[in-house]
Amino acid sequence: MTVYKICIFLITYLICSINPAIIFCKLKTGEDIRKLGSGNAGTANAMRVLGKPLGILVVICDVLKVCISFFVIYAINRIFKQDDLNTLKSIFIVSAVVGHCYPIYYKFKGGKGVIVGMTTAFILDAKTAIVCVVVGLIIILLTRMVAMGTFLGTITYVLFTIFTKKEYIIPIIIACAIICFKHRTNIKRIITRQEEKLW
Repeated sequence: MTVYKICIFLITYLICSINPAIIFCKLKTGEDIRKLGSGNAGTANAMRVLGKPLGILVVICDVLKVCISFFVIYAINRIFKQDDLNTLKSIFIVSAVVGHCYPIYYKFKGGKGVIVGMTTAFILDAKTAIVCVVVGLIIILLTRMVAMGTFLGTITYVLFTIFTKKEYIIPIIIACAIICFKHRTNIKRIITRQEEKLW
């Protein structure tokens, strides 16, 4: 049912468009976090600008908004007795990432989608998500670059999905492509060996 699918997309999009990094920065400093630090409305910049306690709170809130949106649309799915969970999850994967990266409340300028993408991955398939997080962390430790770990962890998730969750491959490719696109400046700096290292 087309109307049902549109509603599922919009509900997830509107909930995931809420950006705690922007909200907390505005409350604490009165400024827009997108004009401070790296200019990104995400976890890393929140840690940098707001400090670790508020940065951790940003992470928690980003995870919670994804979980809440999934709970809401799952409840709607049960109420209207729509049994196609594959379709529900496919819409959810894309709309959650789109909402966070291109939020309607903030002129479509949001975060890079790492925490939100990771949370949707855990909801979809926790085992695969854990493997990809481990791969990402290993890459970060070896290269000392968060963006490199994020990029390769994301690619790993796509490759794993091809063999484990083929029914979700298209929405996952779309979501991962958005995340990689949001990291395009980081990827360019990695290629030119100008990306900032952790230590």
